[in-house]
Amino acid sequence: MTSRVMLISPAVSAALREARFDDGCSLDVAGLRRARSAAGTLPAADRVFASPSVRCRETAAGLGLEAVPLPWWPGGRWAGGGAGPWER
Repeated sequence: MTSRVMLISPAVSAALREARFDDGCSLDVAGLRRARSAAGTLPAADRVFASPSVRCRETAAGLGLEAVPLPWWPGGRWAGGGAGPWER
């Protein structure tokens, strides 16, 4: 059996545009517009997951994806989220 994993970067938010850590803000107008313009262009998927961050959930929704949030995903000490599953 072959599995394909596709990772998608979140669309632009104020934090990304200003090159700072994510502060939980929503996508900006341009980021949401770009996500919506890409809706329907991705290959079909059996399962879709997303980080529970606002920008990732909004990107998935803008792409027309019904993503299941993974509460443990944004690990990494740099983001202040504690250890990720790979560090436990």
